[in-house]
Amino acid sequence: MNNTIYESQSVNKLIMTFSLPAIFSLIIETMTSVVDTSFAGHLASQSESALTAMGLLSPLLAVFVALQTLFAISTAIMISKYLGRNDRLKLNNYFKSGFIMTLVVSISTSLLVYLFMDSILSALGAEAEVYTLAHDYLKIIIVSNIFSAVGYTLTSTIRAFGNPKAEAIIIVLSVVINIVSNAILTFGFQLGMVGIALGTLISELVCAVLAIMYLVKNKNWFTSNRFSVRAFFTMSYNMFKIGFAQTTIQLLAGVTAFIVNYQLLTVGGNSHIALWNIANKMYLLMLMPIIGITQAVQTIIAYFNGKGDEVKKLMVVKKTVQYCFFYGIGITAIVFLFGKYILLLFTGDQEIIESVMSIIQVIFITFPVLGVTYTIMTLLQVTGSEMKAVIIGMTRQVVSVIPLVVLLPYIFEKYDIFNITPSFSIFFAIPLADILTLAIALLFFRKAKKIPYVDHDR
Repeated sequence: MNNTIYESQSVNKLIMTFSLPAIFSLIIETMTSVVDTSFAGHLASQSESALTAMGLLSPLLAVFVALQTLFAISTAIMISKYLGRNDRLKLNNYFKSGFIMTLVVSISTSLLVYLFMDSILSALGAEAEVYTLAHDYLKIIIVSNIFSAVGYTLTSTIRAFGNPKAEAIIIVLSVVINIVSNAILTFGFQLGMVGIALGTLISELVCAVLAIMYLVKNKNWFTSNRFSVRAFFTMSYNMFKIGFAQTTIQLLAGVTAFIVNYQLLTVGGNSHIALWNIANKMYLLMLMPIIGITQAVQTIIAYFNGKGDEVKKLMVVKKTVQYCFFYGIGITAIVFLFGKYILLLFTGDQEIIESVMSIIQVIFITFPVLGVTYTIMTLLQVTGSEMKAVIIGMTRQVVSVIPLVVLLPYIFEKYDIFNITPSFSIFFAIPLADILTLAIALLFFRKAKKIPYVDHDR
């Protein structure tokens, strides 16, 4: 077991060692979605319909990702925890349980979507050509979802074993394959949306296979020792409790995305969905380093939790807050100054770029504080205060964003505030929700030093 990295490096170097590959791999992995959107935006006469289809599917794809995190993150955390305790048996059994539950959840999710695909697409608001394109894409992505879930769990496991660079290499290779496959299948074979989806499927399959090969080669793959059904369910429940916070937060984000899309369709129309799809993809791309840092330090915090080293645990948290905050300030400045050039990745239409920039300048106003909120949620999730992390997530999605998305168009239309259109007013829900969420997170953070170590096995 490679647990010496946790002991041999300083806190700053540990954060860098784990975070840089995680950030890089997440950015590259996010490029899968960005690449799909980019290719969809270059399907000639179908571009607007394809972008709208991708935008309407985003809430469902967010649900896929949310359910993938349920056991991916918690499996990695438990592996790190028992590396800290040098308990190979429990590490092995948690790894095995997490892998099995990943398969159960992903296969069940894909099967349910397949059975109710037509109803789901109709509920999302897909019609006519948009419906056809969304259906073509989704029927392949539900298969990709299974391999994506496996790959996510296994690459997170590789990081937990102290090999973040290997995780990054595997993800980079899979995304490069995605880009090449998309180009060949979408334009070379002229398969359109089907080619985009097939490129994603191939890349996720490669990622899963490479991760398995790496773990087996390095003798980190779980063994086939028997343990009771009761032990399996107990371990699965323990991991479920840990992953529940992250999954709930992302599921709520999916619900919010659905409501935002519905409001945009109702107040603005298909073109607003296409604009929001581009703006949101850019937002998520810039958010990946923050998510990468906070995900990377989860395993570090879990290791020191397992060892009972409170000083280093809190030091990791404080350093992470600082890094995320300064990154947020820097990236906001870059987006405001050079956003138009970054948007060329998605489209060459200057009219669309100008419209998307207007949206970006609103949703990025509070971007610098996101890192603080995410770090606090990570600390709460890993140290046994999962429900507090859920409360923060619910504050943003349920208490803030959803009501604001519904009310702001009505308020702006009735009072004609600054001549802002009702459809555009929807985007102000993002910064307003960020401010309220930060306030709640800081209330919890004041007590962070007093959070006791919680052993989920007891």
